[in-house]
Amino acid sequence: MNDNPIMDDSVSSRSTPSSSSETKPHIVFVTPGKLGDGLISLVIANGLVRAGHRVTVRSDVVHDLREWLPQFETGPAVAHDEFLHLPDSCDLCVIDSQAPNLQRSGIDLRPTLARRSAFFSLAHYETPLDGLFDPSTLPENLRARLESLVPRHGLVRDKSEPNADMVAHALAFCRREMGLTDLKSEIGLVAPSSIRRAASMSSGNVSVVISPTSGKEKKNWRANRFVALAQSLEAIGCRCVFAVAPSEKALWTTNLDGRFSLADTRSISDLAGLVSRAAVVVANDSGTAHLASALGKETVCIISSRDRFYTWRPGWKPAALVSPRIPIRSVSGLWPFFVSPSQVFREVNQALKQVMGQEAI
Repeated sequence: MNDNPIMDDSVSSRSTPSSSSETKPHIVFVTPGKLGDGLISLVIANGLVRAGHRVTVRSDVVHDLREWLPQFETGPAVAHDEFLHLPDSCDLCVIDSQAPNLQRSGIDLRPTLARRSAFFSLAHYETPLDGLFDPSTLPENLRARLESLVPRHGLVRDKSEPNADMVAHALAFCRREMGLTDLKSEIGLVAPSSIRRAASMSSGNVSVVISPTSGKEKKNWRANRFVALAQSLEAIGCRCVFAVAPSEKALWTTNLDGRFSLADTRSISDLAGLVSRAAVVVANDSGTAHLASALGKETVCIISSRDRFYTWRPGWKPAALVSPRIPIRSVSGLWPFFVSPSQVFREVNQALKQVMGQEAI
């Protein structure tokens, strides 16, 4: 599924600095814009909550998942014109340097913000932002507590650890650069009670959710092979449901031609609800794969890399990675032809065995 959900623009809780009588410093945490990157960055935000801070996450993705993430206050993505005033709304801003709206029409707000905000980035970081933060801008009564949270170097990914996934990199970053010690890889993503009640009363659980798109066309397996996979799974008794973004629905209605259901996933919250009811999720290298992993689902992820330690693999519940049979990644656009439906079918069948605790159907 594409990483751009439809959101409302309400803020779930007003962002204000802590008063001197409050015990929890207030941190505004601004995530990357994409679903997968946003979820990975929540490892850091959750570490801040566990350290005793009040955290407001500004992100369209997270705001849409607010009922699934009760430990956070949330709001939509920060508008360009709002960014320079954001430090006035809290005790400390922690901002992904690639967050939406930081740069617009040739205006880059990051150098100005860096004096009063802590910057980080999962993989694409501007090192000139390091060392610009001015500790005197912190509230005097909280300075000692908050200054240690400002990274000396804001790049999360540590290339000296090539076998680590990005969740592991985020945990290491929290320890190395922010001095956080009470950490968990889990981000606290739990189904709201309304979703759990509806699921318990419904016979609509599905065997396999198939998410055939991603944020980049070059990361997508071929559409006709997803359909062939679904046909093979249907033949052994699986109920398959496809999930795409609203902007992709017309194309996939044509691709499926009435053969399989296309879920009504108008938002990331809708997608999370569907994934939570699935036995297995099949996806490209996409935000949906990370969401399924964070929800503890058996996930089969189709990727172009043959590296079993691929850095951007889902990092919560391990996923089964399906790759081209021969080294082909360097030849642009050809890798999907070298992943067969039978390869993916075998991994899905094995995942179904894990879920059912018995031989697959």
